[in-house]
Amino acid sequence: MTHIASARPDSRLMRRLSRLLFPEALSALLWGFVAFGVIASILVICLAIRSQTGVRYVELGPSGILVPKASMSMKQIRIPYLAKTHLQIGNYHGQRIVVIHSKIGESRLSEKSFATPKAFESFLQVLEERFNGKLS
Repeated sequence: MTHIASARPDSRLMRRLSRLLFPEALSALLWGFVAFGVIASILVICLAIRSQTGVRYVELGPSGILVPKASMSMKQIRIPYLAKTHLQIGNYHGQRIVVIHSKIGESRLSEKSFATPKAFESFLQVLEERFNGKLS
């Protein structure tokens, strides 16, 4: 290890670094970091606002269900009952979540999205009946 520490640095590298790190370059580097931070903050705020103002309803139709897609866009997708591949119900951090897998896309709905836990339960019951072919 002492051999590495006693080696002289490459003079070409040191000259290049000294040209790059003059006082004006440090100021530009600082402003670059500030600009990056501002852009990242604006992006995070826009994504938070978009997720809060997304679609707030689920529609159980006669031939399919209209739900928000499990993505950042939260676009509405219509999943025909026959296109369903898998229905998964589970707990995540103390709240129940239903994940609808289909050929069209995936949707995730949490219990907190519904007015009451009873509304979520009745939604699940109707959803399972319709996915299993018992259309009502």
